[in-house]
Amino acid sequence: MNDIRRVLVVGGGVGGLTAATAFARRGVEVLLIERRPAFDVPGVGLGQPTNALRVYDALGVLPEILASGFAYDRMFIFDQNRELIVAHKFLLGDAKVPAFCALSRLRLHEILLAAAGRAGVEVRTGLTVGEIHEEPDRVVAVLSDGRSETVDLLAGFDGIRSTTRQHLFGTAFVPHASGYGGWRVQVPRPACVRGMEFLQGIGSKTGAMPLADDLMYLFHIRPEAPDAALERRDYPRLLKERLAQYGSYVAEIAGSLDENSDIVYSPIEPILVPWPWFRGRVVIGGDAAHTSPPHLTQGAAMAAEDGYILAREVLAGDGALDERLMRYSQTRHARCAFVYTFSYQWMLDEQSVRTAKDLAAARIELAQNASTRLAASDRILDSRVI
Repeated sequence: MNDIRRVLVVGGGVGGLTAATAFARRGVEVLLIERRPAFDVPGVGLGQPTNALRVYDALGVLPEILASGFAYDRMFIFDQNRELIVAHKFLLGDAKVPAFCALSRLRLHEILLAAAGRAGVEVRTGLTVGEIHEEPDRVVAVLSDGRSETVDLLAGFDGIRSTTRQHLFGTAFVPHASGYGGWRVQVPRPACVRGMEFLQGIGSKTGAMPLADDLMYLFHIRPEAPDAALERRDYPRLLKERLAQYGSYVAEIAGSLDENSDIVYSPIEPILVPWPWFRGRVVIGGDAAHTSPPHLTQGAAMAAEDGYILAREVLAGDGALDERLMRYSQTRHARCAFVYTFSYQWMLDEQSVRTAKDLAAARIELAQNASTRLAASDRILDSRVI
């Protein structure tokens, strides 16, 4: 007998929407709350790799994703003047699912929100959880509007500042600044950008990801003081300064930045919570449980996998609820730990290039080994989890 009849999902990002839809499509009553008053999602774009696309296929929205984005199957690593160091063809995907499809973050959320609605998920915006009261056979959540909701399971996909994680662990596991930050801006796509590409510089890295035939986003990663108080009005000047060493289309984009440029900056704050990711009938997933540097473009993908597999394991009916939640925790932790470790090491390696001599050595090492490393990652991430 199914002992999970009503679920509260906290957080309306990729992981939360996926979890809510996956539960609802299996006949569970689902309430999803989102702290923002509307789904006008900030951000630039998201590269969605094969493993994420397979989740979206299981939710019935893969055709919409593919129609809305830009599919590609290669990564290119250049130097700061866009002279090629190595090209890698991803070992991801199959005849139905491409290696990658990148699209705007807003469009991805629109598609997933519509899927949740079709599945029967009740969505309420402008709400957070104020209190969580655990009982043996239920959870009572007091929401920020004063109403209480009684559910069989509370799933916290409420982001890197998760209140659900704090309920479970206090301040034992919290994100900390890595000392690096990421800059992003959406710009017209030059014809030469036909896949994900990185430009290795001295003291930083920049690159691009196509989002549509006429659109891409430029990103830039470099050391940033954890306590830096960067003012939004200064973003165009700051990003121009940071891109000064780069040539090709990057120089053109840097020259075009002005007060109208929609530049996004965020510190890179990795966290990996040890399993189990639950206590009683309260569980976490997505950025609440793990965030990694963006190098493998697996943040949203791991959250989507979390949401889908949580619903699958919880509703499997095999064993007590804590046994099912433990299976979810252990299997997801292992996969997310790989992404965390691989991405973090990649960031440290690239950011260790501090001189012209370092860059010359990096060119040789990347030409010899980068594709081999990426192939190892591809094989792991292409393995079926759904």
